Amino acid sequence: MLNNKIISLGLILISLALVQQLKAQDNLKKEVQVVRPYEPSISDAFKINLQPKIEDTIKVAPNFTYSILQRPINTYFTPTPISAARMVSEPLSELYSTFVKVGFGTNSLPLVEAYYNSKRNNNFTYGAWFHHNTGIGKVKLDNDKKVDAKNGNTEILLFGKRMFTDKIFQGDLSYNNTLKSFYGYDTDNALVNPTSDKQKVNRLNANLEFTTTYKDSSHLNYKINTEFGHLGDKYDMQENKVKASLAMNKYTKQEQFGGEVSLVHYMQNQKLDSGNNTVFRLTPWIHLFGPQWRVLAGVGITFDKNSGISNTYFYPKGYASYDVVSHYFIPYVEIGGFIEENSYSKILNENPRVMPGIDVWNTSHKLILTGGIKGKFSAAVSYNIYASYSVIDSMYFYINSSADIANPLMNQFNVDFDNVEQTKILGELTIEPTEKFSVLLHAEYFNYKMQNLQHPWHKPDYSAFINLRYSIKDKIITNLQLYSVGKRWVNVDTPKQLDGFVDVNLGFEYNYNKRLSAFLNLNNVLNSKYQSWYLYPTYRFNAQIGATYKF
Repeated sequence: MLNNKIISLGLILISLALVQQLKAQDNLKKEVQVVRPYEPSISDAFKINLQPKIEDTIKVAPNFTYSILQRPINTYFTPTPISAARMVSEPLSELYSTFVKVGFGTNSLPLVEAYYNSKRNNNFTYGAWFHHNTGIGKVKLDNDKKVDAKNGNTEILLFGKRMFTDKIFQGDLSYNNTLKSFYGYDTDNALVNPTSDKQKVNRLNANLEFTTTYKDSSHLNYKINTEFGHLGDKYDMQENKVKASLAMNKYTKQEQFGGEVSLVHYMQNQKLDSGNNTVFRLTPWIHLFGPQWRVLAGVGITFDKNSGISNTYFYPKGYASYDVVSHYFIPYVEIGGFIEENSYSKILNENPRVMPGIDVWNTSHKLILTGGIKGKFSAAVSYNIYASYSVIDSMYFYINSSADIANPLMNQFNVDFDNVEQTKILGELTIEPTEKFSVLLHAEYFNYKMQNLQHPWHKPDYSAFINLRYSIKDKIITNLQLYSVGKRWVNVDTPKQLDGFVDVNLGFEYNYNKRLSAFLNLNNVLNSKYQSWYLYPTYRFNAQIGATYKF
């Protein structure tokens, strides 16, 4: 009973308190300050990602059978047979085995040239060549006198080649006869009596060569060469040459090893001033290469015995190049040296008016340093530019002389020697966009630092030539040749400098058909007056016309 009263009293007090609180709230200010907008948010929900799985312990494998009822179907169509396709190769151009050329000129007797070659054969080839030309014109000397400048050249060549699977055997036999007149003389000396002497030279040469062509790097490739030469002139000077050489090389993965050994011996008769000469060479080398670079290193060992005096030389051999831009720009450097064999046959071929039986020592190119760039601007344009520095011992220079002291015509040549430092700059440019058009430009500049001589006698300070060829529809072929040679120093009594010259030649050929054609050559179109050797002026303007025939 007492508890009920206490509970009732509590309820009444709570009720009074609530009423008093509500009255107090009515007296409060109803202003609300909002700090930031209301941003409702929903908390992340997490779903139950459980897939129901039925665990069935009973597996039923289907079991069925089937059969095919085979029935043949008869057809009444017979296909037409088709022959197998065959690859047709491009037809080979027709080859003619014989070529004949005949011409006449204002300063020459009939020009005759004939060439024969066997037709296509996978096993062998052989042929022959004949050439004859005689000049009969006259030239004007410095004293305005015209003299007969007769000259002639006859050549015969026989050759053959036998091809095997990985070997080649070939050889040739040649005969050459040259005639040169001593028509020049010192026109400043009124006391001389001009003569009509001539130099006649006969040469006989034979060569045999055996070469292997293995493509497998496991094989050793080699080349064996033998050579024999004989020379005899009008003055009964005779020289024989015998040469044998062996060259070998072998490839590995990125290396190539090789070398060459050779022996050459010159034998002269007693009328020649020079004695016998023997040169032995041994040149081992190694060649390293990669996709863009090449390096070659070796050494040249040379034993030279000339007129009883023996010398041994060691020459460096090196080459390095790097393809910087895919064949467009290839810088390279090279170092080398060699013995230059100055045989009587070589000197006569270079200057046919030397004194009979002249003795010329071998020249030692002790050091040759070369650096340059080469490459191709495109498939049609290529170039090569380099500069070289050479140290040369016993370099020879031609000086005018006379065999008869009583009649000093000075129309023959002796040699003088000196040790020289030579600087050379060379540039070449080849342009051949099509088979119908081509241009070749070549220029060289020379500088000589002499040890004893005043000047490099008969050596020009520069030489250049341009060769341009253009074919019009394979009917008319034009050819332009331009030669330019710089100033040269000569020496008779006092040093004298010859002016430089330019010589331009034009050639035209008309193809009447595939067999017959006609040609016209215009030589020295500018009518330039110059001397090939001092006191020997050349022909001025001259022309030659003729025809060719193939069969």
